[in-house]
Amino acid sequence: MTSEINPPTDGEASAASRVVPGRACGTCTLCCKLIAVTDLEKPPGEWCPHCVRGEGCGIYETRPAECRTFFCHWMLEKGLTADWKPEKAKFALVTSADGHMTAFVDPGFPGAWRKSPYFETLKRWSLEGARAAPPRIVTVRIGTRAIVVLPDREIDAGQVGPDDALRLESGPGGRIEVRKVAREQG
Repeated sequence: MTSEINPPTDGEASAASRVVPGRACGTCTLCCKLIAVTDLEKPPGEWCPHCVRGEGCGIYETRPAECRTFFCHWMLEKGLTADWKPEKAKFALVTSADGHMTAFVDPGFPGAWRKSPYFETLKRWSLEGARAAPPRIVTVRIGTRAIVVLPDREIDAGQVGPDDALRLESGPGGRIEVRKVAREQG
């Protein structure tokens, strides 16, 4: 049996250069469960068939590019303590290029994000995001279920698939409402 080793790409090197010095995944493999991997047709909330739990990727040298360039927010954010490491928190934080924050929660621990200090911090980030221009959204994902965390409440948007997006709109009296809409292709 032969397998082709994928050489590091510029994107992989760039992603790795953002990791906080001294941090490593170590025994944490929770992203291999929580994050969808398009190239492997792996849905969110299910273990990747290539994951060796507590050790790492069974196809590390040939893993898809989206895995090679992925690092959770704990790996990238110096200010997060060891309590935020996904294997302890039971969720992985991911920040998008436009600043939106998502907590991908282990379906086996669906209330983990509501524990202290996580919930209070997600609420603070939500308030900071609401004040930003353009606004940044804090979302909790438990499998395909999405919950938008707002400064004054949480809105359960239900199941959100790959062709869906969430839109925040101003409702009566300026109160923020959440609508599930078809994702714009482009």
